[in-house]
Amino acid sequence: MLRNYFRIAWRNLVKNKVYSAINMTGLGIGMAGAIIIFQLVSYHLGVDKHHRQADKIFRMVVDLHLEDGSVEHEKGSAFPLHTALRKEFANVSHTAYLAQRELTLSIEEANNSRKFFEKSSAAFTDSEFFKIFDYQFIAGNATVLNLPGQAVLTERYAKKYFGKSNPMGRLIRINNAENVTVAGVIKDFPEHTDFKKDIFVSLPTLKKLIPEYGYEDWGWIDSNRETYVSLRSEEDREALEQQLIAFAKKIHGADSNVFHYHLQPLSDVHFNMHYGGKIKYYTIIMLATVGLLLILIACFNFINITTAQSLKRSKEVGIRKVLGVSQWQVFWLFIHEAALFTGISFILAILLSKLLMPMISNWLEINLDINVFADFQLLAFSLALLIFVVCAAGIYPAFVISNFNPVRAIKGLAVANDRGTFSVRKSLVVVQFSISFVLIAVSMVIILQSRYLKNKDLGLNKELILHVGLPDTGTTKIAALSNEIPRIKEVASISFFRNPPSSQTGNGGSIKFENRDWEKFVARSRSADNHYVATYGLKLIAGRNPIQSDTLHELLINNKLVKALGLKSLHEALNKRLVVGDMDNKTGVIVGVLSDFNNADLYSNIEPTVIYASKKHYRSAGIKLQNLSASTIPDIMKVWQKHFPEYVFQYSFYDEEIAGFYKREELASNLTSMFALLSVFLSCLGLFGLALFSIEQRTKEIGIRKVLGASIASITTLLSMDFLRLVGIAIIIASPVSYYFMKKWLQDFAFRIDIEWWIFAVSALLAVAIACLTVGYQSIKAALANPVQTLR
Repeated sequence: MLRNYFRIAWRNLVKNKVYSAINMTGLGIGMAGAIIIFQLVSYHLGVDKHHRQADKIFRMVVDLHLEDGSVEHEKGSAFPLHTALRKEFANVSHTAYLAQRELTLSIEEANNSRKFFEKSSAAFTDSEFFKIFDYQFIAGNATVLNLPGQAVLTERYAKKYFGKSNPMGRLIRINNAENVTVAGVIKDFPEHTDFKKDIFVSLPTLKKLIPEYGYEDWGWIDSNRETYVSLRSEEDREALEQQLIAFAKKIHGADSNVFHYHLQPLSDVHFNMHYGGKIKYYTIIMLATVGLLLILIACFNFINITTAQSLKRSKEVGIRKVLGVSQWQVFWLFIHEAALFTGISFILAILLSKLLMPMISNWLEINLDINVFADFQLLAFSLALLIFVVCAAGIYPAFVISNFNPVRAIKGLAVANDRGTFSVRKSLVVVQFSISFVLIAVSMVIILQSRYLKNKDLGLNKELILHVGLPDTGTTKIAALSNEIPRIKEVASISFFRNPPSSQTGNGGSIKFENRDWEKFVARSRSADNHYVATYGLKLIAGRNPIQSDTLHELLINNKLVKALGLKSLHEALNKRLVVGDMDNKTGVIVGVLSDFNNADLYSNIEPTVIYASKKHYRSAGIKLQNLSASTIPDIMKVWQKHFPEYVFQYSFYDEEIAGFYKREELASNLTSMFALLSVFLSCLGLFGLALFSIEQRTKEIGIRKVLGASIASITTLLSMDFLRLVGIAIIIASPVSYYFMKKWLQDFAFRIDIEWWIFAVSALLAVAIACLTVGYQSIKAALANPVQTLR
């Protein structure tokens, strides 16, 4: 019986090649989109779930409640926190401090010295980290990280540094200052983790490498230094949260109302954007929804085309019933037909998803693959997807067709008067184009916002500025770079600083203006020399540029700070004293006011800012270029390496750094555009199939109209209007829905585009134009046909 069902289904597939191709292509594309989205969603939901005690692991975060009512969320923590938690709370099982830092590593070999710059692969920690998180040691053990001068490498980095030779006991020199011995090797971390560290250096080594770090300062909070805890049980979380209130009072005294400590579950670290998460839960939900919608559009196509074709097969069904075939048997015949289509489409979907996945993985900078039989989760999803598609796409058409009255079916009247089927078909077309319109409109807003972020005037110059690292802030070396680099013909100026004007990292603290009390707001700070303004094109609107100094003496402030201080004019701020909290309460004199510039990314508003000299805090040099030639960077590198021969020369362009702030938006733009195109293509496939069938049914009517004098334009309009009317209804329904999603997505940005009426108009025109092209081709072709041949 089953064999017979599939043989009949195969005959029907071969007989109706065009409709079969439309159905299989639509289902294949829909399932491919669903498979890709499933891999993306499962990757993000599975991040760091491989740790056995994941539900008991938390990161200590702190919310800073400022006097002006604002709250700053910090994922970092002060150094003494991890030891204090371990000593004072019985419900804490283990605590670990993880400090990320850029390092230059040197491997000394016979007659050869190899250097590596590690931007984000290195971290300092102790053995407690490996008691909280699951890592498998191949050689050595975690206890070595409690001693100074020790390091643990992953397998891949052991090979990177030492090739096939045994790495154990080998020496690595850090920043040309401290030697560490490789005392352990661990297996490489899995892909689905946020702890992408390959070098773990012992925490006592950090104290030797950076003795001036605030090891006892509870107010020194750095976002690159995090504290993790594991609790004895999940139920201890609430109790510990309550105990942390008294703990904050004990540590911070009168300032305890500022510091609010919280336990952030490990499962929340990847998704919470307040604390530096990678992706929002909302985005995951949206991705899953889009995947479901793609499948539904593909199923709607199958339903529409299959039920539309049912008139052609009505006599076949009628004869089967007359010959004694039951309604249930007819139903299962068409279910098997849907299963055959789905099975072939699934093979197409796997091929298509394998083709697209490398491109998407490149966008996301993660390594994802489609391997159904090697991935149990994907295999289970694929089987569930197959069953769902067969049921969703097959049950309704099978029910409609198997329910035909045999007498009416043989006479060819089974579907002609079936208005219910026709209304369902129209509803499905409306739903398809509503989904496509929403995706088109939302994609347009994301693209426009991404373009706005890239092109917005930040109040500074970001073009042709080269950033290079500054390993040593010795006076002689800075003076040498200041003299030698500007001699390169393409260089206009050079400035030394801790952070560039617009940066996602920065310092800040309280300030005191003249004899007033400490202000209730926080002012952001930038440590920079007196060439900072010229190099970055900042606009001085009052006063003058500071004189050259190695420490805080003269200050620049921005216009936002003048307003925050409540001063009536810019000149009221000049020559006044300002105490800067994050510079150990040092006092400087305000000598200039700058026009406002975006001191952070465009998610945040412009904040009050102070700029002052502090040579010991400089970390980078910004080199303004007049133009860029093939020899510019090599010439700069030659000068730099002359003064820092022990380090690896690293550079980046400032405009690329700023573009990197909005990588998420670029990714969202790429993904939504791709899925919008897929949904539009699927909708057009369905519309094409329906238009083709409708025109086939009206061939003689078209011939008669032409004989009676109807023009090609009138016939084309007649054939197209039924479908365009449905598209128009879809646009009306989808417009408020798309507005909601646009507004929801844009609310994260302090600086954003307005949702203008023309966005909906352009989206509507695109949808109508696509529908016209889809239906119009078949309509014009039918209108141009010879009426004599069509009437025959």
